[in-house]
Amino acid sequence: MPVKGSSERIKNKNTTLMNGKPLFLHTLEKLVRCSFIDEVFLDTEKDEIYEIAKHTNCIYLKRDPELATNKTDGHSLFYNEAKKINADIYIQILGTSPFIKPSTIEKGINILKEQGDLYDSVILVKNEKQYTWSKEGPNYDRMHIPNSKDLPDTIVETMGLYITNSDVALNMKRRYGIKPYLLEAEPIEAIDVNYPLDFELAEIISKGLKSLENRKLEFLKKLVNSAMLSDVLDDIGLYNCVITGLKCNIGGTKVLGRARTLKIRKLEKGEDFHGIYDALKSYAEISDNDIIVVENECPDYAYFGELNTMLSIRSGASATIVGGVTRDRDNVMKMNYPVFSKGYNCKDVRKRATLANFNRTINVLGVTISPSDLIFADNDGVVVIPVAYENKIMKAIIEKIGMENNVASEIARYSNPLDIVEKIGEF
Repeated sequence: MPVKGSSERIKNKNTTLMNGKPLFLHTLEKLVRCSFIDEVFLDTEKDEIYEIAKHTNCIYLKRDPELATNKTDGHSLFYNEAKKINADIYIQILGTSPFIKPSTIEKGINILKEQGDLYDSVILVKNEKQYTWSKEGPNYDRMHIPNSKDLPDTIVETMGLYITNSDVALNMKRRYGIKPYLLEAEPIEAIDVNYPLDFELAEIISKGLKSLENRKLEFLKKLVNSAMLSDVLDDIGLYNCVITGLKCNIGGTKVLGRARTLKIRKLEKGEDFHGIYDALKSYAEISDNDIIVVENECPDYAYFGELNTMLSIRSGASATIVGGVTRDRDNVMKMNYPVFSKGYNCKDVRKRATLANFNRTINVLGVTISPSDLIFADNDGVVVIPVAYENKIMKAIIEKIGMENNVASEIARYSNPLDIVEKIGEF
């Protein structure tokens, strides 16, 4: 995935926030979750961009700055990437096309795998019936306007996705060959962010997609609890994903959302304490239903209180989880905002701690959390669902819900407990 550090039409386009997240991260996080992709490389000339993406566990491919200009040909850029990597199939996807679906990428890969004798590459295109014009006039009979179904196809590269075999990538040195398969994109996948108005449209769509996801999470959280999720993670073999020892300020709370992380570190001797206020910048990267998760190296001093609660609510966050104490308990409770913490202390971290980073991988009470991990929390515990295992875990959760419903039915029938285990399985 090529990510240039600078751009002209939209300043710093790739790192500009789209619905609380840098544009390129929307695609990169999606790629690393694809089980059918073996390795994901981030090609950039900027170390700062890799730092933003470090939590995804992508592989850093440092680009020669001379190739990070608009003068660089697309084929040259692709070959410069491919020649450094040994693979059977190469995929190039651009972060300016943030809505390409994993299923579309997988479809393109399977075309090369299954029909390699017919096609040497795949190009994502949009195929439309359009009433096109040239400077001389319409490209149709102006006296008899045809029905759209009778117009010729207008096929345009989306400039978002290219898939090739190794011969095309390494010998032809191109991102598509002489026998390309034209894979038709859905309208949303064809969106290419190049101009400010493109960005505005993409952000509206991104917020809509996040709203749909939040609706699903809202429904799912009613069906699960931390005990069930802990069992599911144990069954999968993920034994260190539950944060214990935290209590919620509001009884009966259940939350399920994406993690946005923050780390507070101890202040060095003689260091200016005002760096703690840089933590306020993190609110720009929070969107609806996000859960703020804080690692605090000074856990006996309070981070997060009434004013941070106001900012969290304003940003759309649904809860905050702090690996330490907080303060302003009564005022926060009046705002009905859930905060999970180790307790309360009126003494603040100010002049004792400062910001280390935000939206990087953190560790809270021995549990690792990365940005975009799913977080479930109730009064029994906080459960982290690592994004890398999310699809597998979600499938197991649905199966667990069905199994526990069946167990409940058997209990209602007064079935023997051991017979239930034999009939349905362990619970």
